[in-house]
This record gives sequence, C-alpha cells and structure tokens, in this order.
Amino acid sequence: MVWLRDAVLPEDGPPDDIYRLAVPILCEMTHEDLADKLGPEYACGVAYGIERGLILANLRPEWARGLYHLIRGHYLEAHAEEDPHDWEDDAEQTVRAIPVAIPWQEIEP
Repeated sequence: MVWLRDAVLPEDGPPDDIYRLAVPILCEMTHEDLADKLGPEYACGVAYGIERGLILANLRPEWARGLYHLIRGHYLEAHAEEDPHDWEDDAEQTVRAIPVAIPWQEIEP
C-alpha cells in the first residue's frame, strides 16, 4: 500500500501526530478555528478520543465494525446533509498525513 511506508515518527510520538495532523483533517478546520468555536481544549479531546478509539477498534474489531454500521446508518437517516461517503476522503487524507511503518518483530502482546 502506498501509505504504509517507512516513517520516522517525531519525538512526541503518534499522539502528537494525531493532534497536529489528524484533528484538522477530521474536524475540517484549523486548531485555531476549533479553539475559537469550541474552546481551547476541544482539539485535545478529539485527539484523545481518536487515540482511544483506535485502541478499542484493534482490541474489539467486531464491536467497532458493528458500531460503525450503526453510526453510518444514523447519519444516512438523521443527517442527510452530511455525506458519510466523505468519511472515505477524510480517512485517505489522514493515512497519507500520518504514514506508519509497523515494526512487526518488536510488538509484544
């Protein structure tokens, strides 16, 4: 896959990448705009939620997949103006912004 390539992560690690790079993509606004609109802590909360969601999705993938389908169905019915197909674009932008190389041999359970 194009996005799965060797990458040197910053000293602050993946949580900093999520905060700096993923939050603006997924919220579709800058950190400054988020702070002005929703408060200075909002972006940190979003980043933490993404991080915890990734952990949960990997530990309980069947549950995460089921909940995804419930959320998607809800958006299709209740939020017609928000197209869940845009989620694919957001996902693509996010994986391109934060390339990941997995050191398989170093992962411990």
